[in-house]
Amino acid sequence: MAFGDRKKKKYTDFVETVSGEIVYVGKHYVYNLDNPLPYRRFRGAIALSCTGSAILAACAGLYRAPGTDRTLYVVLPYVILLCFTALMCYRGGKVVKANNPMRAFDYHGSYEPMQHWAAASIAFGVILIGCYLFHLFRSGREGCSMAATVCFPLMAALICASDGWLFWLTKKNLWHEGEASSGEPEETL
Repeated sequence: MAFGDRKKKKYTDFVETVSGEIVYVGKHYVYNLDNPLPYRRFRGAIALSCTGSAILAACAGLYRAPGTDRTLYVVLPYVILLCFTALMCYRGGKVVKANNPMRAFDYHGSYEPMQHWAAASIAFGVILIGCYLFHLFRSGREGCSMAATVCFPLMAALICASDGWLFWLTKKNLWHEGEASSGEPEETL
């Protein structure tokens, strides 16, 4: 389904009642009661994981570590990791805001892709650590402090751990399709 088709489908799920109220009549997804985490803790864990990744990614950029200012094969995975982290924070905020039951377009547009973005973020974090260590062994510390030399890959590893936790959260906590909570309106315009 193309992006435009998904957007059109989103807006066809809303109808206007006789009183002028806009009501959602599309599908909903309900959080399973037998998930490992209760729904309230699940929302907090999503928010904590996304916020932690964002803070760690921003802090890692503050260090002048070897290869982070002139080496493309170290900078490029870091920039891609920043982009995936920003995407996960944006979509994670939408998931936390969506509540339970979640509208179908929020589920398909925000929650389902988070698992793939978390996996891609983990992959680019591992690539970043590998490229950084390769550059470190090839070129040395380049006059950088020992704290920056050690903290940069440590923060990248913590980003991978936070994204791994987000991946686990989206994989283990399941949703199922449920009924609309408000029911269908009596008349539509």
